[in-house]
Amino acid sequence: MLRNPIVGFLCRFALIYGVLILPIPQWNGWYAQYFRALGETAFSRETGQRIVKFEEHRDPKGLSPLDSRMILSNRDLPEQDGHRYSSMIDLDTRSIGWIPTALTMALILATPVPWVRRGWALVWGLALVNIFILFTLQSFIWDESPAVQLTTLSPFWQRGADELEYTLIVQLGASFSVPVLIWILVTFRLEDAKRLNLN
Repeated sequence: MLRNPIVGFLCRFALIYGVLILPIPQWNGWYAQYFRALGETAFSRETGQRIVKFEEHRDPKGLSPLDSRMILSNRDLPEQDGHRYSSMIDLDTRSIGWIPTALTMALILATPVPWVRRGWALVWGLALVNIFILFTLQSFIWDESPAVQLTTLSPFWQRGADELEYTLIVQLGASFSVPVLIWILVTFRLEDAKRLNLN
């Protein structure tokens, strides 16, 4: 049995995270369906000016990881040939959704705290990481809303929206840093530092 809690944590984390991110096509497909359903529930409305839709999107050659498409349009814009102008972004739901979710789960489950606390931490952690994922999608809506005349942004705010979308969707650095912050927030208490021999 490993006596050093930090070494034990790292070993458990590597095992759990490694299993969770195995590239299993069927599992990736299930998560992509959940991701699109989450987006539809959060952003789609039958009324109002804004239209947000999610659909499956696959590379016919199977070379791209992009598996979903988010479509933003404006009900008040006139249709041409039966179609409205829309702004679209293709998404890799594994990278922007499942990776931060799996990282949050692995960090929490590997932490040497009582299982009851781990269970509650997992509940809150999954809730927060899903809020983060929805915020990531919201950043696309903010950035693309001027393109479909849903809002008008000054050059300063448009630049800020561009940077936010780039950070959350393109660069993906937040997909790794935010789960660590969530893990710390929902899992640890002040007395854990002494118990884990960290001070």
